[in-house]
Amino acid sequence: MNAMKKPSEPSRNPIALSVAILTVPFFLAYFFIRSLPVEPCDFLHAKTYNSSGVLDYCGPGDSAFVDLTQRSWPLTLELEALDEPRIGTPCRFRAKISQYDGTPLGADDVALSHTKKIHLLVIDSSLEDYSHVHPVPVPDSPGDWLFSVTPSRGGEYKMFFDFIPIRSPRRVLLTSTFQFPGESSSHEPAERSKVQLSGYSFSMTSESPSFLSGEDAKLRLEVHDESGKPVAFEPVMGAFAHMVAFDDDRRGFAHLHPGESIQPVDDSEDFVGSLTFGFRPPSSGHFRLWAQVRIGGEELFVPFDLMVDA
Repeated sequence: MNAMKKPSEPSRNPIALSVAILTVPFFLAYFFIRSLPVEPCDFLHAKTYNSSGVLDYCGPGDSAFVDLTQRSWPLTLELEALDEPRIGTPCRFRAKISQYDGTPLGADDVALSHTKKIHLLVIDSSLEDYSHVHPVPVPDSPGDWLFSVTPSRGGEYKMFFDFIPIRSPRRVLLTSTFQFPGESSSHEPAERSKVQLSGYSFSMTSESPSFLSGEDAKLRLEVHDESGKPVAFEPVMGAFAHMVAFDDDRRGFAHLHPGESIQPVDDSEDFVGSLTFGFRPPSSGHFRLWAQVRIGGEELFVPFDLMVDA
């Protein structure tokens, strides 16, 4: 009678075990990145190529206000002034940005969005001094980005960095503050839908008679010359206009783009007519909206005021 053979133990494959050990961290990192708080990359309404033939990223428009007191991204931002801050004088800054794993965020790590790598929105506490600038990378110092701000008022300025990392083509928002010498200005919230600027008449109208928090509003932007004739919008950063909305506390902002499915292919195009923006106010109160347009080769920033639940 033959003795029963003892089942042999499964052979161990050291190569397979090594591959598994090396693979697990990558899977964990992938799912960690996917779990990070992100917004759709809403600088563009669709994936398109810009006038230089370079792919711009990509995503649907968004009317929502992003509250950065409630949202955060695991990247780090350090801000340094390179000049003595003075009102009315350009002040250069260096922003050092590190990714979630501590590696520097260089030019090759950021996607183009509306023709630029990083969009920087700068606003003072009175909401009266707004600028939109584009930091440029330092070639020999990855993670360092340079930009300049010329303040017209004293007090605290808030800076919102808006960009899309290549690793995960989703929008990232970082914020910092800087104190310029002088007292902060105040403002009196009030409705404002018509603005005269540089010889043009700008108007912002709504499809509804009132604005309610948490509900979508359709805002129509138009511009006319002194004779009342419509004026053409010229391309600015890959669109015919941009608009941003801030609350009084500058908790965050909404970055809005025209709802019309018309986008300039190159800088020689223009658009005559009204442009429609969707905006969803997160709360009641006052909101300052800044329209950024280009007319007659001049880039203009046009302020409007919106009262919600008033």
